[in-house]
Amino acid sequence: MEAYLFLNFKILLAPKNHAIHRNNVKDCSSLENLKLQSDTMEEVEDTDAQALSFLASEGFLPLILAGHKGMPEAYSNLFHSSRQFFDLPEDSFHKTTFQAASGSAASEEGYSDLPGEKSILTVKSISRCPELLKQQVETAWNMTGALLLDITRQIASTLGLQLNVFDPFVEPCSVLPREKRTPTLLRMFRYIRPQEGEATINAERHKDIGLLSLVIGHSPGLEVLDTATGLWKAIESEEFVPEGAKIRSGGLTATLLVGETMSLLTRGRYKAGVHRVLCAPDREHAYRFSIVYTLRPAVAPLYTKDFESEIVGHFAPEEEMDGQSSKELFERIRSSHWNVNVVKDLREEQQKRLRAKAIATGTHDLDGYVERYAPPPGPPPGRDCSDIISTG
Repeated sequence: MEAYLFLNFKILLAPKNHAIHRNNVKDCSSLENLKLQSDTMEEVEDTDAQALSFLASEGFLPLILAGHKGMPEAYSNLFHSSRQFFDLPEDSFHKTTFQAASGSAASEEGYSDLPGEKSILTVKSISRCPELLKQQVETAWNMTGALLLDITRQIASTLGLQLNVFDPFVEPCSVLPREKRTPTLLRMFRYIRPQEGEATINAERHKDIGLLSLVIGHSPGLEVLDTATGLWKAIESEEFVPEGAKIRSGGLTATLLVGETMSLLTRGRYKAGVHRVLCAPDREHAYRFSIVYTLRPAVAPLYTKDFESEIVGHFAPEEEMDGQSSKELFERIRSSHWNVNVVKDLREEQQKRLRAKAIATGTHDLDGYVERYAPPPGPPPGRDCSDIISTG
């Protein structure tokens, strides 16, 4: 029996067609026990803390875009323009002018094509954005930046931290810059669906390396890993989207993912979400289009003591940072990952190098990153055991 949160955040709570009732449960760590008391979305009265508790323990959180004013329209317009861009010939002015660098930096900015898999356009500033997309990218970016700034403040609240502790690393990225690039980026994808037969994996299992990512989907493909069962969940499919929610959201889905930087700064209290893209044949859609806003920390002095609390605990001496640049931390995280958005040969080379390191050190997992912290004891931050909703 599945269950997902839904509320002030306009989040998915219970899958459709579930009978709803409330029970007290002793085991607060099992999200399979969560259910709603009300039959309709409008009657839901829950707390953001409970929604964030789900995000903390699972690393992902499905959102309903319609709950955030203007965002369905903004992303619908951007999808329309990105389709126009991807449909252009490969030798067109827009594609050649904004061609991405080669090698491992190919996914960091500009247009790149991974034959047989996907095409990607990454934007970090207005000046390096194709003209036909500028207005749409800026609108979507600024709306999403404001939303994720608010979410990071709510995350800080669940951890007993100062509400603005993330602000120096988030606020400078919340508005799309005109010239100067920020580490944060917005990526538009066009994944190739197989014409027939079995589904293909267009992006292998991985974790994002930033603070948070918001994935906007036009058709199903994103899958998240249920850490309790080890099974993949097609989070954009009808099984997990309440009836009518996708229609009100302009046919779009939204999924919030925790990244590795957030996981490190919270000492694992917020777990990075494992995900992949699996594209199945679809008669109506030859491609899967998606847009990902990836919030990465702006460059600023970082003091790990600012992120310590009774909930978070204390950083070990070797983990402490006392005014060093956040870029140093981010690059350390990046170096322990392989890049899912570069050509296959380069991905495999990076994976091979990380596997060799795993054998030598025993510190890397299947997702190509260092497991720094064991899961914290007790329920995730923000969860009140006395008010858990149960399936019985």
